[in-house]
Amino acid sequence: DREEEADKKMIADAKVLEEAGAFAIVLEKIPSELAKKITQTIRVPTIGIGAGPHCDGQVLVTQDLLGMFEKFIPQFVKQYAKLSNDIRSAISSYIKEVKAGEFPGEEHSF
Repeated sequence: DREEEADKKMIADAKVLEEAGAFAIVLEKIPSELAKKITQTIRVPTIGIGAGPHCDGQVLVTQDLLGMFEKFIPQFVKQYAKLSNDIRSAISSYIKEVKAGEFPGEEHSF
């Protein structure tokens, strides 16, 4: 089956990377079971991003984790905050104060 062959190739590729001296391998947006097989097959750590819980470590893009974007949220992202409105508000306040000559003030100058 085509998917099984692709999985075998990815496992083989991970072994090649390990043999070439890779200190870790990032597994991004692959099925959880495949990530598990790769992690169990190689000795170097695997770092998952959208690859399920079986990798040796996990990573999320900081902007995704903090909820800085509303329109595009990948399926594998968990937002631990929703800062997009606060960021927009802060930037708007900054622009308004700069245009009004309120910032920077003496207390923000050397």
